[in-house]
Amino acid sequence: MKKRIGIVLACVLSFGLLISGCGGSANGETAYTASKAAAPEEAGGVYDAAQTETYEENADYDGASESSGQVADPTRKLITTVNISAETENLDDTLAKITAKTTELGGYVESSNIYNGSRYYSGQRVRSADYTIRIPADKLNGFIETIENASNITNKSSNVEDVTLSYVDLESRKNALKAEEKSLLAILESAEKIEDIIAVQDKLSDVRYQLESIESQLRTFDNKVNYSTVYLGIEEVTKFSPTEEKGAFERMGEGFMESLRSVGRGLKELAIWLVIHIPQIVLLAIFVLIIVFIVKRSNKKSAEKRKAFMMQHGIVQQENKPQVNKPAENTEGKDGK
Repeated sequence: MKKRIGIVLACVLSFGLLISGCGGSANGETAYTASKAAAPEEAGGVYDAAQTETYEENADYDGASESSGQVADPTRKLITTVNISAETENLDDTLAKITAKTTELGGYVESSNIYNGSRYYSGQRVRSADYTIRIPADKLNGFIETIENASNITNKSSNVEDVTLSYVDLESRKNALKAEEKSLLAILESAEKIEDIIAVQDKLSDVRYQLESIESQLRTFDNKVNYSTVYLGIEEVTKFSPTEEKGAFERMGEGFMESLRSVGRGLKELAIWLVIHIPQIVLLAIFVLIIVFIVKRSNKKSAEKRKAFMMQHGIVQQENKPQVNKPAENTEGKDGK
């Protein structure tokens, strides 16, 4: 009996390894093609309900198919990511509209960072926000239209990643492990020896661990496929960035007015700075006056000590007076007399 169980166990393990190897090394495209070919034959040539639902969800937005003009493939697994940079004149109102639209479409805000005037640009406080939003893939176009209507888009890019082959490969490995798990459970029921039971349980634990890992990866794929990711960076401005190239005179005029506004903002900021720092300025002025008073007093004492020293030692300080050159006396005239 023990020998027979050992032989059966070895056969099952070999069968499981063979299936796993075939699932991991087989061409994913072949499996994908086979699944497409088999789909119409199910339920009398009608597509499976889940496949039909997937087609309806992905038909609205498919970056790859829209650019090429082809019909979206309902069985493909596409992960869509959109990056948007935008400007708004009222940050709070725009964020409220975007958040409301996200909830309305069945999406959710995955993460958000709001910078409420933490930095200044050209003398003005800058408010901005960074959002990561998950939107159902079939409703992505409507959400982007809402952002375009609520703000001024300065940059927009999208990326569509096709993970169909990886998804099909994971499903093949999952099915192979499921078959191996079923065979191991059957062996475990007929096993009698403790050694055989322990060996089968160890192998069963390993198979189930692999199954959990694959199922986790499939759930992650499903989440990324069903919900597109939108990275939104939005900044509050007083004037939108121009979308068209302006002429030379128009640019000169706007540049001159902007320079005047910059001068005005500079004077205003200077006045604000002076008012804010009045206590420091007063303290600094008092400190400077004290230093000047001490220096003058020290110089006066030094002069007095020097004068007293000179008087004590009989040193007469000559005044610096200009000397007048007197004309020389005519001695010849006196001698001649």
